Amino acid sequence: MEIQGKVAVVTGASAGIGRATALALAKAGADVVVAARNVKLLAEACHEIMSLGRKAVAVGTDVSKIADVQNLFDVAIKEMGQVDILFNNAGVHLSGPLENVSLEDWRWIIDTNLWGVIYGVHVFLPHMLQRGSGYIVNTSSAGGLGGGLDPSIPYTTTKFAVVGLTEGLAVYLRDKGIGVSVLCPNYVATNMYFVGGRRVPASDPALNELWERFRNDPQRRNPEVMRENNVLPAEAVADQVVEAIKTNRYFILTHDFMREMVLTRAQDPDQFVETVAGWARERTERIKALLSGKQGTDGA
Repeated sequence: MEIQGKVAVVTGASAGIGRATALALAKAGADVVVAARNVKLLAEACHEIMSLGRKAVAVGTDVSKIADVQNLFDVAIKEMGQVDILFNNAGVHLSGPLENVSLEDWRWIIDTNLWGVIYGVHVFLPHMLQRGSGYIVNTSSAGGLGGGLDPSIPYTTTKFAVVGLTEGLAVYLRDKGIGVSVLCPNYVATNMYFVGGRRVPASDPALNELWERFRNDPQRRNPEVMRENNVLPAEAVADQVVEAIKTNRYFILTHDFMREMVLTRAQDPDQFVETVAGWARERTERIKALLSGKQGTDGA
């Protein structure tokens, strides 16, 4: 799809991948409707988009609520006249021991990560079908491509569902003039785990203290540490999203090694489970070392 002159709607646009992609789309020539719960940060994003010479509208939105998503659509049509690109990107994370996760926590993460995408498709797709054109990008995760790649099983559950939803959508819309992509980020510098997420307390107080140390450790955003740990800036992911829209590419894998990982899982699922279980054991050993004071939190 040619982005110049198009109208894009981006959810989760107050920070991270959403904000970076909203700006990247504006640089590519799109007017942008930005949506998120944090209206203060949305206003800042709007200011940046308008400084690029594009029109911008901010709509406070909680994607877990159908009324909010419908309002987002209504405002976008009123202010922009049409919607060409929908980036269902808003998401949250839930970490901590599975046995301590409440049903309310399960509902909370499913409501945003899965129902938020469903609501977006439900509300915006008829408009695109009526016009015979459009593009939808849904954000999943590397955690949606293999169990255990993200330690959070509730998060993984939602992201697997988004991959399935998006793949089915891509097939359904293939001959209807609407492009579809699924974004599966791996290591990206965002605050989702700490600002847009919940932490279920562990039974061991020392683990909870370690989590707080890591959350407040300034080394997490040290550029050298990020490079060493293969952490991409959000802007690099945004460029990949824009390129996928331009070239109608379905699968957006942020890191090259992820393709081999996906192939390995498909070829030998039993070995994949064993391999990831091995990584989990290594992670447990690192945590034990941290608890014993043998290394700093940048080694987590």
